[in-house]
Amino acid sequence: MAKSDKIIELYEWLEKNKIQYTQVDAEVIDIPEFGKAYFQDTQRSTYNSIFRKDTDGNFIFNSLVRPEELLNDGIENIIFKFGDNFYYHNLNQDFKLNILKYVGERAKLQHDIPFVNLGVHTPFELLNGSFMPEEWIRKAKYLGHTALGVCDYNTMAACFVFQKGCDAAGIKPVFGYSLTVEADGFNFGAKVYVQTQQGFRNLLRIQKAIMVDNVENKTIDISELLNRAKGNALVLDKYAPASFVGNKQVVDTLTQAFDRIFYQVDLSEYKAERIDIKVLEATKKYFHEWYDDSKMPRPVLLSDAYYLDSDDAKNKIILNKVAEGAAHEQSNDQYFKDIDEHYALFEALFGEDWDIEGLFRECAENTFIIADHAEGRMDTTRNYMPKYDMTLEELEKYGTTHNMFNQLLEEGLQRLAPKDKMDQYRKQMEYEKYIIESTDNVDYLLVQYDTCNWARKNNIFVGCGRGSAAGSLLLYLLGITLIDPIKYNLIFERFLLPERAGLSPADTTIIGNDMDSNRYFELTLDDGKIIKVDYDAEFMVKRTGTEEPIRIYADELQEGDEIIFDNKDILFTINEL
Repeated sequence: MAKSDKIIELYEWLEKNKIQYTQVDAEVIDIPEFGKAYFQDTQRSTYNSIFRKDTDGNFIFNSLVRPEELLNDGIENIIFKFGDNFYYHNLNQDFKLNILKYVGERAKLQHDIPFVNLGVHTPFELLNGSFMPEEWIRKAKYLGHTALGVCDYNTMAACFVFQKGCDAAGIKPVFGYSLTVEADGFNFGAKVYVQTQQGFRNLLRIQKAIMVDNVENKTIDISELLNRAKGNALVLDKYAPASFVGNKQVVDTLTQAFDRIFYQVDLSEYKAERIDIKVLEATKKYFHEWYDDSKMPRPVLLSDAYYLDSDDAKNKIILNKVAEGAAHEQSNDQYFKDIDEHYALFEALFGEDWDIEGLFRECAENTFIIADHAEGRMDTTRNYMPKYDMTLEELEKYGTTHNMFNQLLEEGLQRLAPKDKMDQYRKQMEYEKYIIESTDNVDYLLVQYDTCNWARKNNIFVGCGRGSAAGSLLLYLLGITLIDPIKYNLIFERFLLPERAGLSPADTTIIGNDMDSNRYFELTLDDGKIIKVDYDAEFMVKRTGTEEPIRIYADELQEGDEIIFDNKDILFTINEL
């Protein structure tokens, strides 16, 4: 193959992925909003590797042209082929494989009909979906979508990462959930989309009903689904019109329970003709029998997407074969389509008797109705760790969980610390305890303590401890792990780094130990609690008119001063005074 033919492969790749470009010369292209890029032929007989060692022995990208020369010519990227794909290397950054997709300006769309993709299936849907949320979000951003919906089957595991990624990209996250419902004498598939905070809580209960209460069948009874309908939208799957033959009254019941209800229009093509026929017959039944009935669900453009692009279809096949030894419902069409690709499917399947553009617009607009009402979110500002539930004996012995925590640690210290190193062990214990208390993880450790110790008492094997947990002296003293971290020089910060937990060094007001004093102030806090502080106690406060916090004595406090308390004191000490 001649060299000119090599770059033709690149042009074909760019056109296939709808990336605009212009040819500068035989080896350089210009991509709007991306910049000039040099094409490096990595398939030359003299080219052995995309890496080489520099003078210091470090591996770097094996560029055939000196990077300085390219940068001087305003060329910041090198494009090369690796396997079946084209990648690029930014000369201003450390090397990594950046696939040449979703860069620069995309080719103009023929149809100006906005919609949002609500059909994303991530790898959290084990051995079925692929590509992590940030990659789906990247393509959504590239296509100009304002929202994106995840709908993994029988799992909400992606929601937290998905929400964080969408927030960072300025895209609205929509939480969806694909499931199978058991009705009276028949099953049907559906998707639940969170609309409100109550809906999010209800979806959590739906998840529990399927994956905890009915783990063998992994389905939900329709009565339980109806109990959890408030605050959610329901989308009946593409087979629904066939599933509900003779059971249309069930649709009425669902319509009354859910905030809104839709029918999934998914015209993706399958490799097996029997599946295609099943989809087409159900779709035909909907548009001929349900569509004109105002009481029936409205259509929504919702294509299940298990991989980003059509050339990634092998991902699902491989994953399915790993899971079950066979791939089911194989298709090259279950990818993140743009509006033109969706419209082409409608044109191919609807005849002249239909107002194709009007119908398509309605299906697309209904994606926004779901997305616009999707206000339910995960609250990342709160700690949702369950509180430790004390037994009656523990309550009588310790009084509070915090006191129980402290006493268990002291007992563990006396039992396990070498007598000649007691001061060293106590110092480390107090250091770790401060971090655990300040990050509100006391109940978390007590739950682990209870689990491990109950298991051992009931002759259930518990490992000695693994990973970063073995670096915590507190876990060792509580019997959660069986490895002495001080003896083996293990590092607590691998278990919980103070800065990662939001405890970056800062001056705060730290409440000290009790002391006898007849010279004190009574300090009333915002929540009405009253604490007594000595005249000579020091406070760190924010004061009106001062830019930085100031440290003052108690008798210098002024009305309006905002005391900056230590987080441990906020969580524990003040409440126990």
